Amino acid sequence: MTGVLPWATLIVCLAITMIRLPGALRGHNRSLFWIFALITFAILLSIEGPYLTIDALLGGINLTNLLLRFILYATFLLVGVKAAKGFGSPNGVRAIRGPIGLAVLAVVAGLTVFFFLLTDTRGSSVGLTGLPFSHSLEAYAALGRLYPGYVSACLLPGIWRTVVGHGPLLLRVASALFMLGLVLLVISQTFPLIPPALAWLRPLINYSAALSIALGLGGIGLSKVVSRRQNGPVPGVRTDRVRGKAS
Repeated sequence: MTGVLPWATLIVCLAITMIRLPGALRGHNRSLFWIFALITFAILLSIEGPYLTIDALLGGINLTNLLLRFILYATFLLVGVKAAKGFGSPNGVRAIRGPIGLAVLAVVAGLTVFFFLLTDTRGSSVGLTGLPFSHSLEAYAALGRLYPGYVSACLLPGIWRTVVGHGPLLLRVASALFMLGLVLLVISQTFPLIPPALAWLRPLINYSAALSIALGLGGIGLSKVVSRRQNGPVPGVRTDRVRGKAS
């Protein structure tokens, strides 16, 4: 299951990216295309074959993992701001793009590089699971989960209002799927508590989160298209913003 899920997630994300490409080439909602492109690239870098190939070109010291971290940070900054605006959450926007949110991002990014340099990362290893244990490695791994978890926590209240609101069913279902992915990212903060015998839960949670977020964002965009054709703008969500974030 955990062997198939990464490829299934990659295929879904790539398909959504390709669907968004014609519109992006016409200048329509390019930010959303780039969000899906970043998610797709991040999934690609997390799969063993592509990871080992790329990391070999970068010297075999897991620089690919560091690159993956920063792609995820950029992705969640973009998704977070777009989603918070789209779901009408000014508090979420401030928490992500305001001084506190940017400070969190800067500190996490800086410490990520610091602990990476502090760790012996020789020998390509997907997820760094093949490296010897060290406290610096544990700190590096925790930081990689921290910023996506922070952004997810900032978004949950605004998305919940849409899920339990009175908007179109497709919008509420897609928002619930998106919310599920964010909840899984919050849960991922507890990875150090998972015993070795249940280590398979970690990739399962990570890829399930990515798949839920991608499908949720795609579903929200589809709900906007359907609603515009039938009834005009989607009630309860700012269509200009959700289109940029989540369509």
